[in-house]
Order: sequence, then structure tokens, then C-alpha cells
Amino acid sequence: MAYRVYAMDFSFYNSMGIYSFEARCEMLKEIGYDAAHLSIWHGERWRDAAKLSSVKQKYGLDVAGVYVVLDLSLGESHPRNQGILKLLETMEGCSTVELAIQSVGSHLRPSDPAGDDIAVKWLEQALKICERRNIDILLYTHLSFWIERHEDAVRLCRRLNHPNLGIVFCGYHWYAVDRTNLAGVLREVSPYLKQVNLSGSRPSPHGFGNVATIEPLDEGELDNFALLGQLKKIGFDGMIGFQGWSEGGDAYSKLRRSLQAFRDMERRLEAHPHWAELSLLP
Repeated sequence: MAYRVYAMDFSFYNSMGIYSFEARCEMLKEIGYDAAHLSIWHGERWRDAAKLSSVKQKYGLDVAGVYVVLDLSLGESHPRNQGILKLLETMEGCSTVELAIQSVGSHLRPSDPAGDDIAVKWLEQALKICERRNIDILLYTHLSFWIERHEDAVRLCRRLNHPNLGIVFCGYHWYAVDRTNLAGVLREVSPYLKQVNLSGSRPSPHGFGNVATIEPLDEGELDNFALLGQLKKIGFDGMIGFQGWSEGGDAYSKLRRSLQAFRDMERRLEAHPHWAELSLLP
């Protein structure tokens, strides 16, 4: 089975600016992607969300998701956080919101379960909207954020036990934060896993967060072929995306390289599944 693929729009940012929404969609379609993606961040670019309803008809692409960042240290009523609830109420053309929770309180460190009650209270409010509008919230792990590890996302999913709450497995953030026990992490995540994004990466003080780089899939030390083999092993059949943050440069050429590299990994895995049976490090 060939996975359906998308590219996070992070790929279209560079030190000179960002490509237009229209150019991003046209490039993705021409290269051969199945879906587009939109990053709204802390409330910037809300107006671009109104364009999502026309993506399928205009460009022949699905919309894999919208990425937002929740910061409850600012308070629930802060316009950034209220804006996410408004997005859930009004968004058309997309049924997935990828939610990175940056903070639930300025006194709480990443992964501190003392913040669970605060996060759950906000998520319960958001999930009531999602029930009505058939939208999934996928928890997005992120280096240095409160939800930093996939185990944190699993903890919240188990507690809430809600069909509209799931998880994105973020290859880069697993690698940058921990890079151990891949098979175990994926097994734990698997009941809630609805989407995956991948990156090439290598440890580097010059990388994102001074920890590791984010690169096209045919670069770096992270073995995405082995990672893909583990996803197959747990039966994952959702969409897979490419992250692309901080890659910069010619977005088209790098996105084409990543897609070609990914399709080649799929081909090899289909023909030789035992090649991905590494003795994974603990």
C-alpha cells in the first residue's frame, strides 16, 4: 500500500519570506503530493484558513491539517487561545487540527503531569465543538513545549478517552528529544495515532533548538526507512507528511527530493520487508 502524503507548509518558509498560499498549493500538486497543510501558529494568518474550503476544488488536493499552538500560560481568554476555539467553530474544508501545547503555566516544565488538569479542562471545551463539527484534534509533540514527548500525548488521550482526540507522531521531535525506544513509543502511541510527519535529521548544535537539524528525507542520520518499517509493523495506514521547518532554500526541489526518497523507501520495504528489521537500540 502506498501511503497518501502531504507536506507541512513549514517547507515554504525561508530567511527571505514565505511563498503565497496559492503558490504552495500549485507546487504540491505539480510535484505529486496528495494534500496541503496550513500553519496558523499562535493566531497569525487566521485569514488563510478561509481559503481551505476551496483547496479540493481549485487544486485537487485534500487538506491534511491545520497546525496551531496553544499557550495557556497566557490564560484561556487570551485572543490567541480563543482564536483556536473560533477556528474549530468556523473552519471548512479541513477536519484535522494539529495542536501543540506550548505551556499550561509558566511554572511548569515540559512533560510535567502537574499541568494535566489545566490542559484537560481546555481540551474538554474544544472537544465539545469537535463533536458537533466532526473535527479531530491531534496532539503534536514539540521540543521544549509542555507536550514534549509522545508519552505526554498518550497520557492525555488515555485520560480523556475521546474519539476526536488523537496523536501525530513527529519523527523529528521524537529524535531530538529522546531518539530511543522507537518500537516501544510507536506501540504506546498506536491506539491514538492518526497522522505522522517525518524529517531527515542529525544531531547538531546548529540545528533547531541547538539540538538537531531538520532536513529532506534523503539527508541526515535519522533512519526513516527503519522508522517506516516500524510504522508498517504497527499497521499504521494514515497520511504521512514531511515537516520541513528551517530547511529553507528552494522549497520545490527539496519537497520533490523528499517525496522521491519516500516513494523509494516504500518500494524497498514492499519488496524486502526484512530489510527494516533492525536490532533497534533500547
